[in-house]
Parts: sequence; structure tokens; C-alpha cells
Amino acid sequence: MKPITYTKKHAASEKLAVRIYAMLSATDPKLSEMLKHGYVSDKNDFLSIRSVKIYGDGALGSRGAALLKPYHDDADNVGLLVTSKEKLTPLFDEILNHRFQINIHAIGDRANKIALDEFKRVFKSPESVLYSGKELRHRVEHAQVVQPSDIPRFKQLNILPSMQPTHATSDKDMAPKRIGNERLKGAYAWQQFLKQGSRVIAGSDFPVELANPFLGLHAAVTRQDRKNQPEGGWIPSESMSTAEAFRAFTIDAAFGAHQDKVLGGLQAGKYADFILVDEDIFTINPENLWKVKVLETWVAGKQVYKRL
Repeated sequence: MKPITYTKKHAASEKLAVRIYAMLSATDPKLSEMLKHGYVSDKNDFLSIRSVKIYGDGALGSRGAALLKPYHDDADNVGLLVTSKEKLTPLFDEILNHRFQINIHAIGDRANKIALDEFKRVFKSPESVLYSGKELRHRVEHAQVVQPSDIPRFKQLNILPSMQPTHATSDKDMAPKRIGNERLKGAYAWQQFLKQGSRVIAGSDFPVELANPFLGLHAAVTRQDRKNQPEGGWIPSESMSTAEAFRAFTIDAAFGAHQDKVLGGLQAGKYADFILVDEDIFTINPENLWKVKVLETWVAGKQVYKRL
């Protein structure tokens, strides 16, 4: 509770320099106590705590992502579940009883399927209206390798795929070795989610990847690394347009944090949080998106950074 108390005091005294949408950890021994305190927010929207991060499985590179079938390069390994299915059920129930948003880490197709099955279970309960994805905007963090038949279930259940575009360009050489070409049909599948009407919540996954959002915009649009490889992009059918990527990093990211009424766009009634950049991202060659530089940063109408 100490970090939360410390951050709440800073928010109340208007000392926070950035806006924080924090997630409680499902592994925290004091989770039950924190849930009973309810949502945390301050009057200026610098701090918001209304969600819980659940750890579903491991990572693809380490062969820890939970798969439905063995790894392509390790025939005896299907990855691991960090939180077992037996523990997941009471965890979902407790979190939803306090109406907190669930954000579950799921990288492998087995972890994604288990997460979706668990959401389906709780949405069938008598309290389903209060628990629903539409109401609480539950998210699957990463949704990296998904069985193609499970992709439509995100839309059916109103579950948001929270995805990080630079993962595709970082993993493009590793992923085919781990899962083979057949399972790539549901991997890093941004366009499949967008075409069915899902909101893709884009982010960086810092500190695993660099925080610079222009690296993410570049990866989303080109499906290439910063050396313009591979030529034509990796699985280019899943690339986003610049407008789609920009929306995923702004208004839809705000939606995924229940903040779309006050953040995510330059509109009347929202905070004047914005940046000035040295290039028009909608007109430059997409291969140069990662080179865009921030000239000024403004938060709530106040300039907090100026490039010298």
C-alpha cells in the first residue's frame, strides 16, 4: 500500500509530472485489501487506479508463452501458465466483485483462449451487466499469438486487444522459429482485429521495448525494423494505416483506460495534453516515422518541455 499512498499524496498535492493509469498486481499479497478501498483517482486526472494486472503466461522468446500445441523448435514444450486455471477463477470473481477492470497478460494461443473462456464464464453470471467487457473495458495485454477462431471472440465478448506494435518488428526473426508459419496466421494480427471492429489499444510495453511512441507508429504502419527490413514489411497484410495507428495510440488507448472523455484527442472538454513535432506524420514517408522529434510537450495547457 505504501507506493499507492505515496503516489496519491503527490497527485493530491499536484506534484505528479505525468498522468498515471496504474494497475494493481494480481500477485500482490494485499490485493484483497486494496480492492476493498475501491477506485483511486484525483480531481485533475493525474492518477487513476481501477484495474488489476493478471499474469497469464510467459514470453514467446523464452518459450514460456502458453501454446495449444508444442513449440515448433521444442517438441516437448507447450510453455507455462503463470496463473493456473484453478487460481484464475476465484481471482476473476474477486476482482469483478469490486468492479475493477481486468487486464490479463496473454501471449500464447492457449493463454488467450483460457482468458477468453474465463471472461465468457463470468459474463454468464447474474451480475453479467456489471461485469461485462462493455462496462469495464477488460483487456488482454499483448494478444500476441491467437488461434484465428478465437479472434472474433474478442469482439463478441467486448474484450480489448491491448497490443504493442514494436513486438512484431522485434520478434519477426524469432517468432517463425518458435511457432512456425501456420500459427503466424493469428499472430500480431492487428488488421484482423480492426476489421472486425475491435479497438486495438496500442502501447510500448516499456521497459521491454523503448517508450518512444514514434517507434510504435513506425512498426505499426511499415511492419519493418529501422533498417527498412524486411522489404515490403513482415506479414504486411496486418499493417495499420497511419490514421489507424495514430488512433490506437491516442483516443483508443484513452478508451482502454476509461479516460476517453478527458484525454486522447484535442476536443472541447478534454485536457490540452499535446505535443508539437517536427514532421507531419500523415505526409512523410512512413519509413521515417521513427525519426520524428518532439519539439514541445504540453500537459493540461501548460508547457512542460521544449526541445533546445
